[in-house]
Amino acid sequence: METSLRYNSEEKQLYLHAKECFLIDSSFYLKAHGRLNTHTGLTGGTIQFRRRFTPKVITSLDVGGKYDIDGKEFSYDIQAKKTLPITETGLLSLDIRAGYNFNPGLKFGKPRGVVELNYKIFNFTEEQDVRLRVGYNPFQRVTLLANKGEQLEFQCRLQWELECDV
Repeated sequence: METSLRYNSEEKQLYLHAKECFLIDSSFYLKAHGRLNTHTGLTGGTIQFRRRFTPKVITSLDVGGKYDIDGKEFSYDIQAKKTLPITETGLLSLDIRAGYNFNPGLKFGKPRGVVELNYKIFNFTEEQDVRLRVGYNPFQRVTLLANKGEQLEFQCRLQWELECDV
């Protein structure tokens, strides 16, 4: 189970976040996310069931459903990712991610996507690797700057978010 503490500039409240991915077989998985607001004590989360395809044209394609515990809503989801290595070692790459989420109850869909330049630095310190990301989300018209180490992640969009693995 992956756990982390999360704080962002918009909500200004600390969350304890946990997620677990259960592999059902080589292409099916169930992912559960949960969070606890340390200020109010409110809980929330999502449960996702997905099937992963690995066609030759793209790096991965996930199709499935998601249940949001907060809004008590079920939605269908599809997402794709393509990684284009820029260097032979693969340490510098261009990642393109896109997806679409459809809520049948509201009869409403929401597209999402991002184009990112990723740079991986192995052995940044004796025990830590670092990944630097710069990207753009055309649907939200937001640039992204992120620095992720083994235990600490800092993301900056229009607001900032700090995540610390526990």
